[in-house]
Amino acid sequence: MTSITIIHDKKNILSSDKFDILSGIVILDEKIWRLKMLQLDYCDYSCHDQDQMRIYRPNGLGKHLFLRFYKPMQLVLDDSIVLSRPGACILFTPEYPQDYSAISAFQNSYIHFTDEDDVLSGYPIPINQLFYPNNLEEIDQLWLKIQTEFFSSAKLKHEMIDLLLRQLLIESSRQLEVTDQEIENSALYDSFKQLRLKLLTQCEKNWTVSQLCQTVHLEKSQFYTYYERFFSISPKADLLNVRINKAKQMLVNKAVLVQEVAESCGFTSASHFSRQFKRTVGCSPKAYQANHLQ
Repeated sequence: MTSITIIHDKKNILSSDKFDILSGIVILDEKIWRLKMLQLDYCDYSCHDQDQMRIYRPNGLGKHLFLRFYKPMQLVLDDSIVLSRPGACILFTPEYPQDYSAISAFQNSYIHFTDEDDVLSGYPIPINQLFYPNNLEEIDQLWLKIQTEFFSSAKLKHEMIDLLLRQLLIESSRQLEVTDQEIENSALYDSFKQLRLKLLTQCEKNWTVSQLCQTVHLEKSQFYTYYERFFSISPKADLLNVRINKAKQMLVNKAVLVQEVAESCGFTSASHFSRQFKRTVGCSPKAYQANHLQ
């Protein structure tokens, strides 16, 4: 009985002695607890549509949409045009604008579902950006199981669909992991290592996202995904860390001015530098300098 209190949502509705697992209700200690469940609205597996067909939903679908593309696609993500390779997946949130079309043949699998209890927050899977699972056969098998269950009339159908959806999310997130050997043998990883070295050793430069993306020939969402996967940190946080560390080294010199430090470390102004420094270190640059020169 204790395990039930751990895995279920504490939504105390009323006291009752009835038990209805099919409606997602469990009675525990004379109180009703509602199960946290993903609700499937519709799904299809490996379906074909008209060549070059476009899907355009400027206000989103109103529910989550999980897509698996079999052919190259063109998408608009964050107001930028993105071209996907075959095998791409994307998980759209309910209100995110959807605009995607086939470059030639249109083939995809899709799942519409609702998540009223924010179950998704527990799964480390990219949201509103392309990702590429490394074992699509496993993903497709789960997708087919979900579709089969969706059209069935079996007992505890909704509970089984919820479990399969969770398994799909887990499997998708696991397949985004890259082993050390895979990383070291990756030409893309070598490109990112060279880029990161330049970024961190020339932190005084006014780096832009477009410059970084062009260097490794990736669009924005892919660039952020690979950078965080390779180095376990975002490029913005990585650059800020090295700038702050360089500033701390410079501030140990009593003769240096805060404005000089700001310029040498790539901050746009002394005030911007002071805000970032205090937010990261916990004190102002002047206070840091004074404390370390006593």
